Amino acid sequence: MNRRVTKKLRLLLAALLFLVACSDDPDGKTSIAALTDPPEGFRQATPGMTINLPEDMGPHPAFRLEWWYLTANLKSADGQRFGVQWTLFRNGIRPGPFAGDGRGWQRNELWLAHAALSRPDEHRFADRAARGGTGQAGVTAQPFSVWIDHWKLQSQTKDTWELHVDGEDFNYRLKIQPQFPAVLNGERGFSAKSSGGGGSMYFSHPLQIIGGVVELHGEKFEVSGQGWFDREWSSQYLKPDQRGWDWMALHLDDGRHLMLFRVRGEDDFYSGTLVSEDGRSRTLSVDEFSLMPEEYRASRFGDVPVVWQLRVPSVSLNLTIRSWPGDYWNPGTLGYWEGPVTVSGSHTGEGYLEMTGYEK
Repeated sequence: MNRRVTKKLRLLLAALLFLVACSDDPDGKTSIAALTDPPEGFRQATPGMTINLPEDMGPHPAFRLEWWYLTANLKSADGQRFGVQWTLFRNGIRPGPFAGDGRGWQRNELWLAHAALSRPDEHRFADRAARGGTGQAGVTAQPFSVWIDHWKLQSQTKDTWELHVDGEDFNYRLKIQPQFPAVLNGERGFSAKSSGGGGSMYFSHPLQIIGGVVELHGEKFEVSGQGWFDREWSSQYLKPDQRGWDWMALHLDDGRHLMLFRVRGEDDFYSGTLVSEDGRSRTLSVDEFSLMPEEYRASRFGDVPVVWQLRVPSVSLNLTIRSWPGDYWNPGTLGYWEGPVTVSGSHTGEGYLEMTGYEK
C-alpha cells in the first residue's frame, strides 16, 4: 500500500474514532462521550472488581476504552537525554464479545497507537490507526504481545519485553524489564476518578530499560534508563463536568516510584500510588499529599503548567517537578501534552508528565 493511501486510511480511521468518541452537548460544547457515560451494554469498572494476571494484560471487549501505555527516561553513553512514549488504545464502538470469531471489518472496535521521541527542546510524534478484527492490530496476554502494523511491544523471555517502533523520522528498539510484580492502583486495582463514582481498572509496572537503540536524524544512540507501564480499562473515566487530567510517574534516585494524578473539574480529584524500593506499594489518600502547579508555559495549543510542587509529609517528600524545555504536545483530534520531567528538592529523580484538556 503506498504512503498516500496509508495516510488517507489513517486519517479516515482517526476521524471515525473521533466521531465515535465525541458528541455535542446542548450548550454547543464538545464533550468526550467515550470518557463519560457510555452507551448501553458496555460494562463499567466498579469497586470490588479484581485484577487477574496474566489475563488482564489482554483486551476487554466488554469495556469501551482501554490502553497499554509506556514511558521511558533514557540516557546515551555520552550523556544525551531522551524520552520515549508509546501507547496503544482500543476503542469499542459496540460492546463485545463479538459474534463468531470476531474477525474482519465487521468487528466493532478501533485501534489507535501513539509514538513519541523527545529530547530537550525537541519532540517527534507519529500515530497509526486500524479497524479491529483484521489482524492489523491486537493484543494477546500469553505470550504478551501488543501490536499495530510493525510497531510492537512484546515479551521476549519470561522477564523481558521488547518495544520496537519505526516512525518516519525516528525509531527506537528497547529491551525492558518490569522491576516488580504488578502495582495495583487505587482500591486493589479500581482507580476512582471522582468522589461521585466512575473510574477504571488500573495497574502498573515500574520498568528498567536495560538496553536499546534510539535513532534520530539518521544518528543512532545506545541507551538505557527507567520507565513506567500502565494498563487501564473502563467505559467511563470522567464525569461531564471534568475537563481533563494531569498525570505523572516519577522515579526517585533512592529507588522509590510515584504515580499521581489530578482530574480537573468542579471539585478536583486527586489520587496517587507510592512504590517502595523493594516493590511494596500503597495508595496515597487525598489528604496525604498536595500537588500544585507553580509555573505555566505558552505552547502552540495552549498554556500548560510545567512546574509543579509535590509534598508528601508522611514520607518526607518535598519535590519540584519541572518539564524539560520545549513543547511536548502530541497533535491530533484530541491533543495532549506528554513529556519528560526532572525532579529536585528533598529528593532528585526523573519521570513523565501527561496533561489533557488545555487546548485553546
